[in-house]
Amino acid sequence: MLPSITRLQTAYRQGEFTIEDEVARQLARIEASQKILSAYVSWDTEAALAQARRQDERLREGTGTLAPLHGITVSVKDIIDVAGMRTSGCSHSRRDAAPAVTDALVVQRLRAAGAIILGKANCHEFAFGGPSFDLPVPPATNPWKAGYFPGGSSSGSGTSVAGDLCHASLGTDTAGSIRLPSTHCGLTGLKPTYGALGLEGVCALSLTLDHAGPIARSVTDCERIHQVLCPGYRPRTGDAAHPWRVAVPLDDWGLQNLLRPEVAQMFAGVQERLARAGIVVCPVSLPDLQALHVASAIIMMAEVAYVFGPQVRAHFEDYGRIFRNRILVGERIEASSYLQACQDRLHLTAEMAAALNGMDALLLPGAAAVAGPLAEVDTFYFLQEANLNAIANLTGQPALALPSALSAGDVPMGIQLLGRHHEEAALFSLGRAVERVLVFEGQPELFSSPHPCS
Repeated sequence: MLPSITRLQTAYRQGEFTIEDEVARQLARIEASQKILSAYVSWDTEAALAQARRQDERLREGTGTLAPLHGITVSVKDIIDVAGMRTSGCSHSRRDAAPAVTDALVVQRLRAAGAIILGKANCHEFAFGGPSFDLPVPPATNPWKAGYFPGGSSSGSGTSVAGDLCHASLGTDTAGSIRLPSTHCGLTGLKPTYGALGLEGVCALSLTLDHAGPIARSVTDCERIHQVLCPGYRPRTGDAAHPWRVAVPLDDWGLQNLLRPEVAQMFAGVQERLARAGIVVCPVSLPDLQALHVASAIIMMAEVAYVFGPQVRAHFEDYGRIFRNRILVGERIEASSYLQACQDRLHLTAEMAAALNGMDALLLPGAAAVAGPLAEVDTFYFLQEANLNAIANLTGQPALALPSALSAGDVPMGIQLLGRHHEEAALFSLGRAVERVLVFEGQPELFSSPHPCS
C-alpha cells in the first residue's frame, strides 16, 4: 500500500528520507511512465525540487508546527490555473496561451498549506471532450491496466495518484469527473457541496454544476486536503452517536437494469457487508432516475455550448472531434428546455432531500460498468443512459467515492456516498466506517515499485 499523508510526514520528520528525495523519485517516475500513462500535460522539475529543498530546510530548523500538507505533492487538473504554467485545457486552441499569472484560489490554499505542485494533470479537452487521440497529449491510461479508461474528465488526476506520480490531485466534477477516476483507479475522491469551494481561476464549464475537489489515497487524506481547501471546515470527532443509516434505491428505481452484472454483484455484496458490520441499509423511494438524468444532461450540454459554442464555430479545427461534436449537440437545446430543466432541478433537489430524511447518506455504485479499453469509450457515453455520478451535481449534495473491490479483469470498482448539504464532516466520518468494512488494498502493477515507506 502507498503511504498516507501522516505516514509520509512522519518519515520526513524522522529522517527516513528527505522531501527532496521523495519529489525527485516521483519526478523520475513521471518521466519514465509518461509515454505509457500520459498522466501529465506538463510539469516543472526545477520549481518542485526547489520547493522541496526549502521545505527540508524548514524541517531541519525545527521551528513551529508543520503546515498540514508540508512535503505533500499534488497534481492539478489542466483547467485550473497554476502561476507560471499554461492552462491548456488539453486543447490545441490554447497552444499559444501565456502562462497563468496567478494561482486559482484552490491552488493558493494548497500552497499555503505546504503542498508542492508538481504539474498539470491530463484531462479531457476542457473537461468535456472525452478520451481523444487528436489532442496535444494522448489520453491518460489506467495504471491498473494499460490502455484502459481511468475515468474522466479528471483522467490524469486519477492516473497520477494511482500511479504514485503524486500524493494527491486537485480535480473538477461537473457530472462525476472526480468520482469516476476515483472509482476506476481505486482511489477516494470528494465532490463537495455546491458552492463550498470558490472556482476563481478554474475554467468554467457549467456554472450550475461545476465543483472542484480532491482525489487522494484514503478518506483521511481526502479530508485533510478538503480541510485546507475549505476554510472553516471542522472535522467530526468521535464515532456516530447512533448506527449509521445509509439509503439504497428501491428495486423499482431501475438500477438493476442499469448496472452491468459484475457491478451489480459488487454493489449487492457491499450492502451485505455493511449490514453485517452494523450499518443500517434502508431501501427508499427516490426521485425518478430518468428525470434526474435528463435535467442534468440538458443543463450541462446547454451551458457548455453557451460557454464554448462561439469559440468552436470560429476556430473549428482547433478543437478535438469529440469536444466540438458535443458542443454542436448542446447548441441545439432550446431555451425553453433549458429553463424547464432548471425548474426541474429545484424540485428534484427538494424531493431527494425529503427522500433521504433520517438517512446519513445515499449509497450508489461509483459507475454502472467496469472500466474498459480507451478505444471503446463512446463519444456520448454519459448521455446514452442514466449517469449515477451526475445526480449529486444536480442536487448539489456532497459525494464521496470509495474503492470497493477488484473486477475479474483486475480493474477497481467502487461506490459513492451522497451526503447532506454542507455536512462533509459527517460524510467523511461515515466514509471511514465504510472504508474499514471494505478494506480495499492493492496497488497497480504498472510502473509499480516499493515505496521507501513500505
